[in-house]
Amino acid sequence: MLLLLVVGGPLIGWAYEQYAVRRDTRRFPPPGQFVQVEPVRRLHYVCSGSGPLVLFEVSGFSNSMSFREARAGLSQSTRVCSYDRVGIGWSDRAPSTIPVSMLAKDLGTLLDQLSPLEPAVLVASSIGGVPAEFFARQHPDRVAGLVFLDAGNSQALRGALNTNYLPTLATAGCGVLRAAGAIALVRLWDPWHMRGDGSEPSARSAAVMYGTKPWVMLCAMVRAGEATLSELDEAPPLRREIPVTALSADTRDEFLPPALARWIQLRGSVDALRETHRGLAEGSARGVWRVVPGSSHLIASSQPQAVVDAVLEMVQLKPDPTPR
Repeated sequence: MLLLLVVGGPLIGWAYEQYAVRRDTRRFPPPGQFVQVEPVRRLHYVCSGSGPLVLFEVSGFSNSMSFREARAGLSQSTRVCSYDRVGIGWSDRAPSTIPVSMLAKDLGTLLDQLSPLEPAVLVASSIGGVPAEFFARQHPDRVAGLVFLDAGNSQALRGALNTNYLPTLATAGCGVLRAAGAIALVRLWDPWHMRGDGSEPSARSAAVMYGTKPWVMLCAMVRAGEATLSELDEAPPLRREIPVTALSADTRDEFLPPALARWIQLRGSVDALRETHRGLAEGSARGVWRVVPGSSHLIASSQPQAVVDAVLEMVQLKPDPTPR
């Protein structure tokens, strides 16, 4: 009986996972369009509104349809696009390693499609801040401004990877979760507590988050951590003339899935991350830093109007006449 459970349980889970993926693909087809970034890989994106381009770099476990209220508010005044980075949402699966240079190259290809002649405002949430910062450092002429939403960045990433236990814990954790996703245990666990919601947005988010794709992506980014740090070290510094608005969260809520947040306490992380945000703003000649009252880590979800206001302030800034 024990052997049957050990062998049969995972096989049943794997079979159900294959069924669930096919079911969800039919139920939630891609809502937007695709751009080819490599011969065998595509990125999915959605756009609305008209005017100067604002592009959302979403958080690690969000997707192109996330932050709906913030995107809708902005689309009344300008053009807003959001995309799925490799391995999340409706974009194609991730390769075995994802250094930041690959993410920045993807971002550049997408901008070639969406705004080839004019620079864009990049709005980066959580881990999306790292590729946004790297791209702006490499291609300052293509960035009209940066709005960081409690976002990761090169300084925060270095601090995390220099912590003795964190890289090992992340490697082990992402591997376990990747295996759990393959046999439907993540769906059963429901770490974001989406099943009880019953709404279509929650069901759609569960469809794109509870399979193996996001965990493969997470493992690939963790695996490339040292390469990413080296690439950040070699990149030029962020130019002072690029406007930067850095918004920090009021609390650590939504930093982790609710099912994990009860067990993992992020002591000291609030002040440390805020200091990196302050540093980003102080490094810009037109930098703004503030804490958004009542906001969680995903500021665009918890306080969408604050994001709308910050981005529109950025869009309305006149270009800096200082020669580059």
